[in-house]
Amino acid sequence: MGKKKNLTMLISFCIGAVLFVSTAFADVVSKTGYEQFKDAIKNTVGSLAEEYDSFTTETGLSVKDNDRILAANYAIEKYDMVNSRREEVSTLEWGGIKTSNYYSYRDKWCNIYSVDEDTYYVNEYETEMKDAVRINNVFEDEDFEYIERIFDALIGNLKEYVVVTEDADGNKEFSGKLSDAQIPAVVNAVIAYAAKKTVFDESQRQNGIDLPVIKNDVFVKEVRGRANLNGDGIIENLFGEIIVSGSEENGTKHDFKIELVFKVYNINSTVVEKPDLTGKKVEKTVVQNGYNSNALQKYMGKWKNDIVIEESDRFVKIGERIIEITSFDSDYVYGTYTEIYKDEYADYGSSNSYSLKANINEERGRLEITDASGNVTEGYMYLEMGRIDFYIPSEKPEKDVYNPIFNKVFDEE
Repeated sequence: MGKKKNLTMLISFCIGAVLFVSTAFADVVSKTGYEQFKDAIKNTVGSLAEEYDSFTTETGLSVKDNDRILAANYAIEKYDMVNSRREEVSTLEWGGIKTSNYYSYRDKWCNIYSVDEDTYYVNEYETEMKDAVRINNVFEDEDFEYIERIFDALIGNLKEYVVVTEDADGNKEFSGKLSDAQIPAVVNAVIAYAAKKTVFDESQRQNGIDLPVIKNDVFVKEVRGRANLNGDGIIENLFGEIIVSGSEENGTKHDFKIELVFKVYNINSTVVEKPDLTGKKVEKTVVQNGYNSNALQKYMGKWKNDIVIEESDRFVKIGERIIEITSFDSDYVYGTYTEIYKDEYADYGSSNSYSLKANINEERGRLEITDASGNVTEGYMYLEMGRIDFYIPSEKPEKDVYNPIFNKVFDEE
């Protein structure tokens, strides 16, 4: 579990770093080129998420120390959006010491995965999984506009360092290279700090990962990237590289090269087939993935939990939260949500009641509660194992000891 957690940290940093590469080289083009490149990124993600019937993606992510591979992850993913099928084959390498091969397949009726082809674990769904395979378009998130502005402000004006070429068919290539002196100091400091706390953290070594523990003089030494766009404005391949320099406590210096390669191809011609597991070692599990009317009927009625805050080094109950499920259909459950505060804690929050609507077919149950004035607050809610998990943002998170679990209110109470 420790290695998996550290891998997640490592990959998260690398993705964030390469996002800097792509955003940096978007902004270093002329204004027109910058807008065109951002549009190409958005167009590519939007097309993969909503437009194309099928496609294949290939990604390679690696971290090298003076050209010695410390960690690498390579994956080929095939998508059939029409039939909701997805297949992935990936390889993970830690410094040549450990290599894992991972396989997964998913459709509306099952999920299959295997590590090193030892055993194939098959999860069969009791009911059809709607939208079993989908890609979220991050650019449609209401918060992305603010993130984009932050990147724009951080990158600054680096226009003279990138070359943009276009051929007769309208294909474009964006390329560029920056040294540490050309990278804005704030951006350099942020990336260096993130690298020090993730990729170079001492906990990596404690988990058996042979990574040098970098303590001093961490900075971004070089950034370069290249992206190719076809005539339709789709990014067919992207390459990004960041070199982060630093030294160990004993003074030993290292240059770490973080590389990302991304490709998309076989658009609208990719075929995804369910694997034939004849002769393989298979373990099957039946998964209850949906709610029938009998299952939902059990959740009708009232559910509650306590509103608790931390005050003077103790926990204090200041009120109650109540959910009442009143009806449901094939996609949603409906009801009310009420917050009741004790009189002496009226300054903390006002008692209020909301209408409630939650999507029971989504993995995390997108939730909307609406007050009497029509103001909507979003969160999540799902029904599981005789309880309701419910979350909405707290107005005072610094004091609120939030418990997402609501328990059934029985008649005898």
